[in-house]
Amino acid sequence: MDVHAPHEPIRTWRDIALHLGIVTVGLFIALSLEAFVEHLHNRHLVAEARANIREELQINHDAAQKNIGLVQQNIDTIKANIDTIHLLQTHPKDFHGSITNSMSFDSLNDAAWRTARDTGALSFMPYKEIQRYSDLYMLEALVNQKAITAGEQSFSASIPTLMGYDIDKIPADEYTQMLRDNAATAIDLLTLKQFLIQLDQAYVDELKH
Repeated sequence: MDVHAPHEPIRTWRDIALHLGIVTVGLFIALSLEAFVEHLHNRHLVAEARANIREELQINHDAAQKNIGLVQQNIDTIKANIDTIHLLQTHPKDFHGSITNSMSFDSLNDAAWRTARDTGALSFMPYKEIQRYSDLYMLEALVNQKAITAGEQSFSASIPTLMGYDIDKIPADEYTQMLRDNAATAIDLLTLKQFLIQLDQAYVDELKH
């Protein structure tokens, strides 16, 4: 923004007042235009952030629905493991089954939320809207972390089967440890499922806005 001195010499107070008036009006118009352009930019930034977050929430909602089913399958597998381990304890020679420790889960995304934060779009949104997003993505992060914990617990529960024992000659204390670890996995998975149900409802509620 440039402000130039008058081309004609200033001789009277009226000339001074006129020149100041012209400069003031010019500055006001320039600043108003600059503020208007910035306002339009900020509105576009917020609109784009909202659209991206909404799309991400819809994708995560679909993934959460799928994950609820996957986690239930994991729970059923762990329960079958526990039944199998009890069978091995009592009738190891008659065993004709398998012990499976795995984890199926689609991670939930937060790229749109982080982008909105990093670009400053959040600072132009109403506080209540930001708080809703913040609470939702905090719960989402908890669910993702809980899925990792449950997966690690499930894999750890299979350690005795990878130690080189014949399946019918696993030591008694290892059976007990396998039962304990699989039971702990079941608890982690049940907790994860409840968090997922709560999170999915939060997605549904937010998508209604």
